[in-house]
Formats: sequence, structure tokens, C-alpha cells
Amino acid sequence: MMPWEPSKSKIQGKEFGEGETFDALNNLCSKTEWTEGLWLHCHSYCGENKTSACGGLNNARNRIQTCLRLAIDIGAGVIIPSVTWRAEDDLANTGSFTACADRFWNMDYLKESLSEACPQLKIRLCDDRSGIKHTIPTRERGYMQASYAISAFQPFIETALEISGINMTDINAENSAVVSFGDTFMAWNYNLSNELTTVRRELFKTVKFSQNLLDLSSRIYQTPKIRDKNYIGIHFRGESDWPVEFGSAADQMQFYTEELLQIRESVSYDLKTVYISCGDQEATNRFHAKLAPLGFEVVDKSSILEAGADHATLAAVEALDFDQKGVVEYETLVQSTFFLGIVMSTMSSLIAYARTAHEEKDFFETYVFPGSWNIGIHREYPAMSMKGNNATKLMVVSGVDVMNFFP
Repeated sequence: MMPWEPSKSKIQGKEFGEGETFDALNNLCSKTEWTEGLWLHCHSYCGENKTSACGGLNNARNRIQTCLRLAIDIGAGVIIPSVTWRAEDDLANTGSFTACADRFWNMDYLKESLSEACPQLKIRLCDDRSGIKHTIPTRERGYMQASYAISAFQPFIETALEISGINMTDINAENSAVVSFGDTFMAWNYNLSNELTTVRRELFKTVKFSQNLLDLSSRIYQTPKIRDKNYIGIHFRGESDWPVEFGSAADQMQFYTEELLQIRESVSYDLKTVYISCGDQEATNRFHAKLAPLGFEVVDKSSILEAGADHATLAAVEALDFDQKGVVEYETLVQSTFFLGIVMSTMSSLIAYARTAHEEKDFFETYVFPGSWNIGIHREYPAMSMKGNNATKLMVVSGVDVMNFFP
């Protein structure tokens, strides 16, 4: 095997750096027929008023990005929903608390980038329906029900308006209406719309994580333990809420360890640092115990900050909730020389997408899906294995496949 040498450029530069454009969105929005006074408010029937998006960090993110695409399809403004977050003592309970979306994402950047990408698209934040005259309910959509593609959402909206006694032509700035729609998770099919490497890629650029959380992430990434080093980043789901059928902790450790040894043998330089991202310290410690005898130096956010005596940053990180801590590890995993994750985790898939979205061909269609087959939205793999390119690999497990609709 020929040794693989990492690029000198950082992944962050690849992840939509300077000079990127919004050609696909500009073109799409210029062709859209916009209705002044029409708003779309997407959610998943969560939170105090049943108008929040929930389901975990990246499921909620998908619901927001999907709402942007649905709104463009019908020529409406978007009301960004509030979001919920997990109970720390019950991670499977993702709807305990409600906050505005800027708890996790940079809403200022969203508005700024969309003013360039799609200036016709108006944005309101945090469930703001003030001054809107009519509220139009719609039938609840189960997230595994059929998704929409180009021009398919418009008839659904027109029918909902008619049931409420309103025609699209009646709506204007003085006679405004908001359509309440859920669930938007996996509600837009980028594949059927032929938008995997165009509109999806550009919408992804507009929804960035909170700058405050990314600043904490940068402090971890800039520590001497990993700064300017070649290292392997691993997203390890060993927490109590992780279903074993999605790939157990033991299975992940086995496949990741085998891959680590192969990576080390494939390069011509010393490669021993492994950064593990996991929300359960006990699971991280078990993985550390497995890897240490093999000559790997295993680090995580806590050990890095403790080693650097950066007690202020460590205290700030420890004060975050579960999903905010996930954001803090995002940059370190996106920037890693090699990355290993698990396909059933939307965080792993998001990181894999961020690392490869600059490439001409879609990463999943090119490297992950060949040899598998779909049954509806279920993807079946012949067996668990690691699939990907030289630098980014995911452990594949048969189950729901979100990548026609995600991120």
C-alpha cells in the first residue's frame, strides 16, 4: 500500500472557505415566485407550545435547513423555530427544555449568508409569529413518510390554505398567513431533486454552529497535544442512549481499532495520537484501555484541557449541556487528518459531509453506498464494515438512511 500523506491545507478551508459562491441558490431563488406575507413555520410538535424542533442536535439542524428549502419551493418567508435540548439524566429525552435556535447555531450568520444566497427569503427567529393575521394548520407528517421534491410541496400548501378558506392570491403584506408544518425531518429529497451537490451543499453553508461554541472548540484544537499534528479523530457513540442495533460500543471499538492499525501501517510518518469524542467518560476510558497497549496515545477534550492546565476552558466546557459539548468537539473532528465515525449517527454523518462536501462527487454515493441497497428509506448492508475514502470512513450498519434528506 502506498503511504498516504495529508494535505497541508486544513479541512476548515475545504469546508466552504473564502471564495465560495451561492450560484445554485441564487439561480433557484431568482426563478421562484414569491408571495409577500406568506410564512412557513416548521417544527416537530415539541416544546412548551408544540412549535419547537427537537430530536437531538443534528436532527433539529436538519429540520431547520429543510424548512429553508421547503420555503423556497413555495416562495415563503421562514420562521426559524425554537429548539429543545436533552435532560442530562435521560439523554434519550431530547425535548425537556426550550430555547431559541441560537443556543446551538449562528443565527446572525444565517441571515447574513441568506441575504447573499437568497435575498428574496425573509427570516424571522424563535417562533416569531407577531403581526401575522392567519395561522394555517397542516396534517402532521411522520418523519418516515414520503418526502417532497421540486414543486411537490406547493400543492400541499395550497390545499391547506383552501381548507382554511384562504386562496394564495388573498395573501399579501397586510393579509399575512403562516403555515404551521411538521415534521420537517427528512421532508425534502435532495436526491430526487438532483440537488445533492448543488443546493444542499450551499444550504449547508448557511447553517453554522454558534460562534461561542466554535470558539471553545478552537481552544481544544489549538492545544499543543494536537495542534499542527497528524492525528486520528474518532466519533464514538458509547453513551447510554445509543441503541445497540445502531452499532454497539463493542462493535465500534473492534472496527475502529482494526482501522487504526491499518491507517498507521499505511503512512510513512509517526502516527499515534487518537482523539476520541464521546459523551460518556467511562466509555472513553474503556476505549483508551484497549488502545494504549497498541502504542496509541489516546486523548479527549477533558484530558487535553487538563494537560494544558486550561482550567477556565475546561470549566466552561463542563458547564455545557450534552449537545453543546458535541458542538465543541466538531472542529477537532472536522480538522483531523483521518476521521472514523458511525453512519447511524447524524453527528458522524455531518462531520463526514463537512470534510468531503467540497469534493466534486458526493462522498456517500461514491464511497459509502456502493454494494448496499435500499428498501424504502432503509439501507441494507451485507455486513458491518468500514467504508469511505482514505481520510474519512464510517462504520456502516443496516438501518434508516437519511442522506438523501440530510444534513
